[in-house]
Amino acid sequence: MILFTSLQYSIARKALIKEVKNRLNYVAGSKEKLLDRYISDRRRDAETIAKIPDIIDATKQYKKKLLNNNKSSQQVQQLDQKYRKLLENYLQIFGYSDMLLFSISGEMIFSLNNSDEIGRNYQLLAYKNSDIINIIDRAKTLMQVEISNFSYYQDNLEPIAVIAAPIFQENKIIGVIVLEINNQEYNQIVNDYTGLGESGETIVGSLVDKKIVFTTRTRHDSKAALKRYININEKKSHPLNQAIQGIKGNNIIIDYRGKETIAAWRYLPSTNAGMVVKMDTEEVFTPLKTLKNILIILGVITILLVTLAAIIVSKSISQPLIELTQVVQEFAQGNLKKQASVLSNDEIGQLETSFNSMAKQLATSFATIKQREKELTKANDKLEIVLAQVQQEAQQLASQLIQSEKMSSLGQLVAGVAHEINNPINFIYGNIHPAHEYTQHLLSLIKLYQEHYPEADPEIKNKEAEIDIKFIIKDLPKLLNSMMVGSERITEIVRSLRNFSRLDESEIKAVNIHEGIDSTLMILENRLKATPKRPAIEVIRKYSDLPLVECYTGQLNQVFMNILANAIDAVEDKKINNLKNFQQFKIYIYTELTNNQQVVIRIIDNGIGIPEKVKRLLFDPFFTTKPVGKGTGLGLSISYKIITEQHHGKLECMSIAGKSTEFIITIPLYQPTP
Repeated sequence: MILFTSLQYSIARKALIKEVKNRLNYVAGSKEKLLDRYISDRRRDAETIAKIPDIIDATKQYKKKLLNNNKSSQQVQQLDQKYRKLLENYLQIFGYSDMLLFSISGEMIFSLNNSDEIGRNYQLLAYKNSDIINIIDRAKTLMQVEISNFSYYQDNLEPIAVIAAPIFQENKIIGVIVLEINNQEYNQIVNDYTGLGESGETIVGSLVDKKIVFTTRTRHDSKAALKRYININEKKSHPLNQAIQGIKGNNIIIDYRGKETIAAWRYLPSTNAGMVVKMDTEEVFTPLKTLKNILIILGVITILLVTLAAIIVSKSISQPLIELTQVVQEFAQGNLKKQASVLSNDEIGQLETSFNSMAKQLATSFATIKQREKELTKANDKLEIVLAQVQQEAQQLASQLIQSEKMSSLGQLVAGVAHEINNPINFIYGNIHPAHEYTQHLLSLIKLYQEHYPEADPEIKNKEAEIDIKFIIKDLPKLLNSMMVGSERITEIVRSLRNFSRLDESEIKAVNIHEGIDSTLMILENRLKATPKRPAIEVIRKYSDLPLVECYTGQLNQVFMNILANAIDAVEDKKINNLKNFQQFKIYIYTELTNNQQVVIRIIDNGIGIPEKVKRLLFDPFFTTKPVGKGTGLGLSISYKIITEQHHGKLECMSIAGKSTEFIITIPLYQPTP
């Protein structure tokens, strides 16, 4: 009964914990959506304000006046009278605490609440060591809206965050607007305790150096904001630390007050922060205390009743049971012929009758068991054979899966690298053309000066000789042209990386397979170049005019990679083996569309070729002719399955030992409907 009571209590406790965890997960999810929406709205507001004509005009006018006048001058004061009230109205409409305008060179040209800093560079302001500097720099460099974490700035009594947005005029950045966000509305969302009882609260923290700092006050500590923190090196498993790392979870934890709580945590991507929603277990388990008392009372009553009934019944059944026990002891010693005496028709008599029947059945069962043992031995031998086959197949499947996962990881890595390179190279490439145009204008202007003022001042002539102006005029356009060619080359490489990186696409798509081949060749380009041991490998493409082909793009790129890499190995081995009558290393790639709507890709190399006995085993898993550590023997096996099973096609190999090898890939133009 004690076990039953404990079990009931344990079940109720687990159910209650599960229900509270689900509730906390729901509350955390709701708060995450609300906070993300709030930050998204603030970003959108900042972008909208930066595009308002009055803001653009004010930035231009303040920059112009402060360039030639002191901030206390009459011209600046008149400009301030014109725009300050207008900018204050925009601030009230959008609900920000302060507005600052910076020129593109970094000088503060306007502030609603901090006029003393006007004219100073933002690197020298009172908050020069704060996150604001990084936000302004990123807004200027990346030309997009940026937002900081909540923190203390200057004399603010509450943590604030700032949001910076670039200001454009005719597609050219002319300044940056910085808007101060107070944390009142943010706190209202965080400190909404709906569904959290009397003890529940929400904690939001951001990573500062090697500490996770609370950025909002808590229910139990109104001064927690930026005062409480967690050292990530000492508490690596803390929920806030896990949330900052993007790990979502829930569990029973000890909070900053030293109290046991049930908590759910998750990452807030909009502010790069972590959030924990929790409730004290003391409050959560209150209903269990009442249930526990009821179960204890019921248990005590039940034990008393059972004990009384046992005393009464034991007297009537003890003697027949003693006799039955003696029979059972003989039965246990192997005397299966011993029978119990049936003296009554009550439960004991029925038990004795059942026991006698059981003895007969056991005798029969023992004989049957011996027969089954013989059959089981034979079946076990067969099972061991089947199990060995299954283990071998499982090993092959696991190795193939690891190989596929490596290729998928390679695709993800390549995609990430291509994405990270793409943004800055687009920025560089987009600015080269204007720079080239501006340079031509400047050179034309210098030429006009030289034509109209041939007898320049001696100081100017000395400077021209010092910097070699003639060489600069001649060499500068060449430098810009080479920069343009280089950026176009990088753009082409990034495009090829992004095409090749689609290894984990799981849907059939109609694509240009020539792009897949070219992207693969771009990845292998370094291996095609000349080395001290061999000249460069020439790739000859002879593409037909193909329509878009339905295929699994990433898997087909993997096939191209395996076959082309093997082709490069083959021609390299030919050089290493020092075969006579050496020819130029070449790889030929042909594509065509047959009359029966089949796409054929032929890849031919003039390498060492494949012997006939090796060619028969070419597509078997784990078969390889390469040294240990250089190949797994899975590349062609996986390629064969991709072509035949995934694309309903054919993968064939034709080879002449010592001369060449040709792989022929044939897939239908349109994949059959499943």
